[in-house]
Amino acid sequence: MVFESPVVDLINKYLGDFVENLDKSQLKLGIWGGDVVLNELDLKESALDDLDLPVKIKAGHIGKLTLKIPWKNLYTEPVIATIDGLYALAVPNVGIKYNEEKEKKEAQENKQKKLQALEEVKKLEAEKGT
Repeated sequence: MVFESPVVDLINKYLGDFVENLDKSQLKLGIWGGDVVLNELDLKESALDDLDLPVKIKAGHIGKLTLKIPWKNLYTEPVIATIDGLYALAVPNVGIKYNEEKEKKEAQENKQKKLQALEEVKKLEAEKGT
């Protein structure tokens, strides 16, 4: 099909950090139905590295990844991804280091969000009272 190569390139752009060797032979494309189906994907060992998790992928496999794309309403409706058959061998990530500065920054941001929410509630109550 004519659309397969551009779609594979686009999917590689977004999923390339997570899966290995994605090519158009793994792709089943239903343009008007809105489904893009990818079968038999292998996870990269570095798939979770950017998330700073205490585990690391040693080996992984996705049986089937289905993307429901609303081609007629791309800007107003979400793309829904469904994974069927995710198998992963995870090992402890000893390379992760505790970042105290990052933890403090996140805690401060959470406090600021709570304060803003409280101020909004007070503002709404004051408006109702007048």
